[in-house]
Amino acid sequence: MVWDGVENRMKRMSNAIMILGEVLGDVFPERTIIGGAPYNVARHCHAFGLGVHLLTAVGKDALGERIVAEMQSCGLSIAGVQRSDTLPSGQVMVHLEAYGHRFEILDQQAYDDMRWPPVEALTAQHPPRLVYLGSLALRHAPMQALADQWLKMCTATVFCDINLRAPWYDAHSLRQVLQAADILKINHEELPEVCKLLGLPGSPDINELARQLLMVFGLSEMFVTCGEQGSFWLDAYGNGFRAPPMKLQAPFVDSVGAGDAYTAVVIRGLLAGWSRQTMLTRAAWFAASICGIRGAVPAQADFYDDFL
Repeated sequence: MVWDGVENRMKRMSNAIMILGEVLGDVFPERTIIGGAPYNVARHCHAFGLGVHLLTAVGKDALGERIVAEMQSCGLSIAGVQRSDTLPSGQVMVHLEAYGHRFEILDQQAYDDMRWPPVEALTAQHPPRLVYLGSLALRHAPMQALADQWLKMCTATVFCDINLRAPWYDAHSLRQVLQAADILKINHEELPEVCKLLGLPGSPDINELARQLLMVFGLSEMFVTCGEQGSFWLDAYGNGFRAPPMKLQAPFVDSVGAGDAYTAVVIRGLLAGWSRQTMLTRAAWFAASICGIRGAVPAQADFYDDFL
């Protein structure tokens, strides 16, 4: 299946996306892979032919050098990458378990230490059509304040992705993300937890919880991933659509980054004007493909050939 012709892909190169959040090393038992939800989304969107700026920070250390080199080697802009003088490049210890993976996220990392002037300057130079904000980046007050300034400056559609990583979330930071969002992506395990933290009425019906969250925070639409049960979409007008799960085309390796892969295709579809049914189907297909590799992004660019 080929999703887009070369001409359409070139037209979308000018679509400016800005992504605010973490880039870090996912430390697996056998090796360290560069990751972080915002970075993963940026990598995929760039590979899909979209213009992307990642706003993040790394330390002045070997891992920071490796992150910058990897971004340059794949052609991703490093204009938004700051260097922290005091904090190390981010790391996450990935513990693989029988039914998935568990993250151990270290505190006081470089992506917690971004400065406003470079963010302001780059945003003014490249006004985005869509901005992406992950929830982990807002775990501390300084980044919450920076995100507030950034979102006030931007006039773009705000796409927020909830990633609950204990202990780095609370009602205050989640409320900030949701109040900023136009479009939300969340998974079926995080949705009840978010509703509980924010004091919304509980329900065994995941669809009802999604409707509550959408209405309370004035979201225009939501994408909810449900693992082996597929995913669904709903909007503020009462419309909805459910997509079945996609069968794996290769042996399962791990599910790290599958949600980020899903998000990247949704963003691509939003900018390209795809129907929501098309978005859900294509997003599920790409996410299933990512489950067949180690880590969140492919090592070879030709992995994307079937998805362009």
